[in-house]
Amino acid sequence: MLSNDYSIANTYDFKTYHKLSENTISSISLHLSAINSLEGSDVRVSDRIFLSSRKLRGFESGKIGPKDNLDFIGGNYASSISLSTTLPTVLPELESIDLSIFVDAGNVWGVDYDSSLDNSKIRSATGISLDWLTPIGPLNFVIAQPITKANSDIEETFRFDIGTTF
Repeated sequence: MLSNDYSIANTYDFKTYHKLSENTISSISLHLSAINSLEGSDVRVSDRIFLSSRKLRGFESGKIGPKDNLDFIGGNYASSISLSTTLPTVLPELESIDLSIFVDAGNVWGVDYDSSLDNSKIRSATGISLDWLTPIGPLNFVIAQPITKANSDIEETFRFDIGTTF
């Protein structure tokens, strides 16, 4: 026996870019994920699917979807879609800064051990993202406003990251 994990996970990520004008680029990204047990048992909590704040801005990473008491337990399924467009005319003299507007939507659902914990409400948010290439590395600032959410979700209206912005 090589493993005691009898589940199979599948993920599909798709992203496409479209040039709208000389300096305006829009992007569409789609994320689909599923995990299922092979033996009819439940998927381990540590193997369940969560959405990161890069896939669904406006919410803390892993803080949407099914909740058991006070713990976010993830789900067997997740999906997200993001639409984004750069705004090159807002700060045209600053070549190291990219400003974008976005709309994100996503969900985490499916709890194999207790269907009453399932929360299949779609979450969505809109906002502004600023990517700044500095001498210390890329910086990313996000200001987001949730549009739809569940009562148990934890919002994140401001996020700051150091490192890759891709």
